[in-house]
Amino acid sequence: MPIAVPIIAGTAIKGFVANIMMRGVMERHPNAFLVTLESLGLALPILHSQQHLYLDIQKGLDAQGRDWDAPLVLVGHSQGALAALRFTIDNPTQVLHVFSVGCPWQGSVTAAAAAARFRRLSGIDLTLGLRDMAPQSDFLASLHADLPSIATRVTNIYSTHEIFIRPYISAHIDTPGVSNVLIATRSEYARHLRTFPGLPIDELVQGRASHASEMSKAAVRSLIWTKVDELSEAFGE
Repeated sequence: MPIAVPIIAGTAIKGFVANIMMRGVMERHPNAFLVTLESLGLALPILHSQQHLYLDIQKGLDAQGRDWDAPLVLVGHSQGALAALRFTIDNPTQVLHVFSVGCPWQGSVTAAAAAARFRRLSGIDLTLGLRDMAPQSDFLASLHADLPSIATRVTNIYSTHEIFIRPYISAHIDTPGVSNVLIATRSEYARHLRTFPGLPIDELVQGRASHASEMSKAAVRSLIWTKVDELSEAFGE
């Protein structure tokens, strides 16, 4: 049986919408299953939602007839990518590799503004998950400090057309050992290399994708499933 692949959706992505967004990356592999963030990734801090994430992953493994400590390849999109990276740091013996897609690594100004606006209008704070995505949040500072321990097991994929991550290079993980993959046209790629020589790209996925569509790119799916097949073969699965 190939390695299990939990796919963690991003903020406010649940139910029918989550299945539509993730269907492209899930449909090719019978051992993938969808996980959504507790409280839609809004009310709970990302650290506090990790226990819910752990339990949901265990439910997915159980549904596939696997042991609770079965090896995993995690795929996370947007806020789900932050959660996946944190989960991998905290469970390094179980997670063999993690794909972060459209990850707000340096934070999302859009998320921070949305959280602040909601607090002003409602007088209450139900956006702690969004606040964790604000640039220079305590959560991001801790994640940046801890990531080197798993860096060689991280493939980070992002696009020049990120919608909620601006500038798009805020999705680049500048930790040594991480493999960064850019979705861009040839001209955009050349401009990236000229403008950001300190942010090298390990692989180019040629084309265009927005934050909402990058998970459906055929080349992105190929990267994920090639790694899963490679690891499954190495483990004799």
